[in-house]
Amino acid sequence: MIKDEITPIKENADKGFNYTVTDEQIKEHQKRSVLEIFEWLEEPNKFIYAIQTPEERERAKKAKKF
Repeated sequence: MIKDEITPIKENADKGFNYTVTDEQIKEHQKRSVLEIFEWLEEPNKFIYAIQTPEERERAKKAKKF
């Protein structure tokens, strides 16, 4: 059953992530073409979609509306 509100998964409570980007990494990224950037973004999206359950996809759709 899909709820009208987004509810975090309890197992993910108090979890997060962070990372550091160096100036060199930023400069390398800036050298990419728009097409390369879109391709770079599309690959993980395809992977995530492939492993998501229908419920997770619905939760993601609702989160995008905010």
